[in-house]
Amino acid sequence: GVSCSRTVYTHMSLTWNKAMVPFVALSLLLLFAAQPLRDAGSTELVPAGSPLDPLPSWAELVTLEIKPDRLDDFLKAINADVSGCRDKSLDPGCLRFDLLRDRDEPNKFHGHVVFLDDDAVTHHFTMAHFKAWADFVTSGGVVSQAIIMCEMSSLPEWSRQTSPSDGQPASALVVAVEIQRDRVEDFLGAMQVYAEGSRDEALDPGALRFDLLRDRKVKNKFYFYEAYVDDAAAAHHKTTKHYRAWSDFEASGGGLSQAVIIKAEAASIPGGWAFQH
Repeated sequence: GVSCSRTVYTHMSLTWNKAMVPFVALSLLLLFAAQPLRDAGSTELVPAGSPLDPLPSWAELVTLEIKPDRLDDFLKAINADVSGCRDKSLDPGCLRFDLLRDRDEPNKFHGHVVFLDDDAVTHHFTMAHFKAWADFVTSGGVVSQAIIMCEMSSLPEWSRQTSPSDGQPASALVVAVEIQRDRVEDFLGAMQVYAEGSRDEALDPGALRFDLLRDRKVKNKFYFYEAYVDDAAAAHHKTTKHYRAWSDFEASGGGLSQAVIIKAEAASIPGGWAFQH
């Protein structure tokens, strides 16, 4: 499997200070919000991944295990945080916040959270919507948390999807790959074909989202963030020409390791708000 850069916490060890930024960013899955200045005075909800947004230097993949008898409280608290994060007038540096549910363990959730930079994360921690989540954590509702810290600012612009992600995926996954250091440029060339084809509705009609993330510490480690309408769409994806750009690169010996580290969905989360459009 792939060795991931993770930080693990339990609710017993939480201390809310700036040193906990990596944890807090966990603001459970708070999603990538956008640049701090644009739309700062507007209440308009801007689609995630607007072409005007700069590539974020803060991205994370969060995994949370919630106490089974606290699931309703959890969804209420995280919904408040997610909703506030997506409001540019409140949290202008939050670019995306997706909440997904693990397909094997229904009390485990995953977040794809993106901020413009560390300052945007710090600002988020001052918001009332974050306090709703922080209060839930301090109440003891979280069994365990793990974070994989990533970034996109060192990657080309195509690494982040700018088109809307319509619908709530019944199939989503995160794939971790480690690439030969002298093959990273070849990898990025293959991934551009892969990413752009995945976002083309005519070529991959059931694909909702594809983002490429880079590990913040291990620069030849990357993560594919993929979402599909359903399993049939995910299966079709593997038959496409753009998928072969990745599989051919892998077959050429450019990869050191590959593992699916998250299998999730958002369709079972009530209300249709969990996966950001």
